[in-house]
Amino acid sequence: MIRTVAELLSEVVRAELPLLDASDIKHAPTIGDMYEGLSAELLARAIPEGLDLKVVTGFATDGAGNLSGQLDCMVVRGEGEPVPYTKAFVWHVKDIIAVIEVKKNLHSAEMADALEQLRSVKKLESDYRSNAGPQRVDIRPALTAFAETTRRVAPQDINELSTEDQLIFHTLVIEQVSIIRIALGLHGFKSELAFRKALVDILQVNIGVDGFSPGSFPQLIISGSYSLFKANGRPYSTRLTNGDEWPFYLSTPVNPLLLLLEFIWTQLDELFNMPDLWGEDMDLEIPRALLFAKGDPHGWHVRFVDPSKEELRAAPTTRPWEPAFVTLEEFVVLQQLSAGKKIAMDDEKLLSWLRQCDVKPETLRDNLLETSLVAIQGQELRLIARDCLCAILPTGEYVAAENNTGRLTRWIAKQYPSASNPT
Repeated sequence: MIRTVAELLSEVVRAELPLLDASDIKHAPTIGDMYEGLSAELLARAIPEGLDLKVVTGFATDGAGNLSGQLDCMVVRGEGEPVPYTKAFVWHVKDIIAVIEVKKNLHSAEMADALEQLRSVKKLESDYRSNAGPQRVDIRPALTAFAETTRRVAPQDINELSTEDQLIFHTLVIEQVSIIRIALGLHGFKSELAFRKALVDILQVNIGVDGFSPGSFPQLIISGSYSLFKANGRPYSTRLTNGDEWPFYLSTPVNPLLLLLEFIWTQLDELFNMPDLWGEDMDLEIPRALLFAKGDPHGWHVRFVDPSKEELRAAPTTRPWEPAFVTLEEFVVLQQLSAGKKIAMDDEKLLSWLRQCDVKPETLRDNLLETSLVAIQGQELRLIARDCLCAILPTGEYVAAENNTGRLTRWIAKQYPSASNPT
């Protein structure tokens, strides 16, 4: 369903944007209002009915008298305060789900401006949370994102983590509770490579400036047909690589409205428990890493990768989803974990069984971690999937996958129409 909705929104843009571009109006504020109005219409159509959410323009407040600059579009719940004699509202940051800064054209100058505007929202929200004091928050989504990123389970005492892992963990927790910040340029760069380089240029000018750490970046920046976005587990995750570097910012030429829906719908699913949002989606985006971050006691260090235009053009953008194909031994361990059993890699019974099966323990461990269904804590394997489903295919092969949205069930039904229900 998500791809269908994204295509419908794209049709709206294809139909309406040329009309705005052809307008004879020269008054800059009015031109801005037109493009913001189109963006608000897209957002209104993207929000499922029955959630009592609104799309408004106006200002964010921390409730202590501090205001953001004027924001083009906000997805909000609850009640805001109307600004007299305007269509704008003042809305408390605690009730804002997403903020979208809209640009007719998003090139380097507009991107720098949008980043600054969105950072001001981030600061306002951070100040509010600091002043509000400790709050009870279910951080299971952030714990899952941490495990997907590091392949390690966060301990109850976060101080037991390394400095690098603590930085990642705290960033992912903040990402979970934060407003989604999006810069939306309806027109923009002519190539993905130029878009990537423009962001890198902005970063190089701001080396050492506060507000350019992984947590400070917008979740999504759209420039015409291209997107830059964050791997924060909501919904996109990347694994640590190259000596525990985190590829936290990515690019893609995939339909930008699909990514916009992915970020907003992930938040709505967690807020309102709406797993049916995703429908029949059976494709996965293949992002291209842009920024890598590595933490140490002094903070974050960020580097970028610089592929050629030809390399970007040759790289695939999507692939069909499929489950993890596992061995019998891995299948058994996953079933045990799904049944709530504890599996420790130093358990003598497990090691004896693996010797009988002629399977090296480290091979089994590494293969299971590769599925992203499992992470490790010390010697203990932990299931991190919300609904891990294991199945034996008619071919005799063993598969397993996260099935909280029914993906594995649909995949089996499509691949093997006459197959019985998975076990």
